[in-house]
Amino acid sequence: MKKWILSLLVAVTVMIPGQSFALLGLVSVEGAVGGFMLSPEGNLQHGDGTNGDVEGTLGFDREVFPSGRLRVELPLIIPNVYLMATPMKFDGDIQGDFSFKDFDFTANDDASLTLNQYDVALFYGIPFLGMATLGRVGVDVGINLRMVEMEAEVTDPLTATKRTESLDVPVPLLFVAAQLNLIGGFALEAEVRGLDVGYARIVSAIGRVKYSTLGPLFVAAGYRHEEVVIDKDDIDADITFAGPFAEVGFSF
Repeated sequence: MKKWILSLLVAVTVMIPGQSFALLGLVSVEGAVGGFMLSPEGNLQHGDGTNGDVEGTLGFDREVFPSGRLRVELPLIIPNVYLMATPMKFDGDIQGDFSFKDFDFTANDDASLTLNQYDVALFYGIPFLGMATLGRVGVDVGINLRMVEMEAEVTDPLTATKRTESLDVPVPLLFVAAQLNLIGGFALEAEVRGLDVGYARIVSAIGRVKYSTLGPLFVAAGYRHEEVVIDKDDIDADITFAGPFAEVGFSF
């Protein structure tokens, strides 16, 4: 799934606008690439090991990560499609004794956490809302499948002792989005994905301000808040990521 989503995002993002306009009247396409500056908070534990604070114990700090998204609105009764990819990896130094996967690590040992998230949403817009508001307001509802790829690794640089635990978790989510088109080329957007399925709870919220620049091109900035709770296969993670983002894209 990961390679397919990333390939599709790249292919559509680099399309020549002139070629894409052949689809006018049939589909609406929006694509964007950008970067997120996310700060982690929360805890990570393996089995009966230490419940490590991701900031205080593992030394993770604010990082900037790339992102990409693609939204395709299709005609008639076909559901619309929204793809989004957010790869993340945090690196830090352990700030004290830490037990991970039946092995004890000490201060200044290396720690890393990879948490890649890939979304596929199928959704419909609320009928006639755009027509009733003269194209100013839109609301979408649907379902979203998020693939969470997690890998936690702790390494003693002196002895080269390394302990790694990885986990791929598919999580079904509900998807709700809203758009408000303002005058002067500005627009406000909000997206919420979330659900508790027992072994995982995810809440994802995005607020975005867009400004149309030239033709189909736009720039955008906003804020993203992610809560990831996973209790599966001896991994217990309760982590929050939040921070601002910026992106450039096209819409036609």
